Amino acid sequence: MARTPAPALAPLMYRELIGFDQEWASFGSWLEAPRPALTLMVDLRGSIRERGERLPDAWLCGLHDTCSIVEFDSSYASLDIELNPLGAYRVLGLPLSELKGRVIALEDLFGRRGAELAERVRLAARWDQRFEIVERFLLERVVDGPRPTPAVESAYRQLRASAGAARVEALAASLGCSRRYLTGRFQAEVGMPPKTVARLIRFEHVCRRLRARPGRWAEIAAHAGFSDQPHLNREFRELAGTTPSDFLARCIPDGGVVGDDATLAAG
Repeated sequence: MARTPAPALAPLMYRELIGFDQEWASFGSWLEAPRPALTLMVDLRGSIRERGERLPDAWLCGLHDTCSIVEFDSSYASLDIELNPLGAYRVLGLPLSELKGRVIALEDLFGRRGAELAERVRLAARWDQRFEIVERFLLERVVDGPRPTPAVESAYRQLRASAGAARVEALAASLGCSRRYLTGRFQAEVGMPPKTVARLIRFEHVCRRLRARPGRWAEIAAHAGFSDQPHLNREFRELAGTTPSDFLARCIPDGGVVGDDATLAAG
């Protein structure tokens, strides 16, 4: 189940709002590769585990630059929301650098309101009601939330527009600030330095091209700015823990990547 976010919410989102519901799956885990998004998840039925540890029933995960295998119960349902970093900064109202690589329960992030949000989502009878509850919560948070520093906002949008190809030095020069200033503000408000975020954006772009035109490895590598195909393969091993061919073979139509029997390669 998917829903296009309300117009006022769309600028905050990494993708559409997703409702996931399955009684039985042919696989029991997915490969979670890093991407430039922060995930907010509310379990409706069952639970998920990362590295063998059960995650909270309602949580938010900060940006990360490593991959992992996430396991889930055969009967599992959840509400899955992904915010882009600028949107997450406005919703959370705190430096995203504090959330890097962390999974935090909504109650710990938002206090009583976080616990109430999860409860209201679970009590709702229909998907449209669940989506509306989360949308209202996010929009209410944005009213009093901070705005990103103009230089950070502009730099992030240029990185997105260039598919991660824009260089930090050039961005800083175009914005009339030093690289040190831009990197410091960017890391605080987005959660990682601009060079790392550019890498995640580029990797995201490559994954999309792989799905659209599988097998054209050299062409994809060149288009994404890699010097050669071995460089592309190395990037996949470091960020997805596997090769481009294996990653593509694990992809499923809804955008997920099956993790069953995956052995993550060393970086």
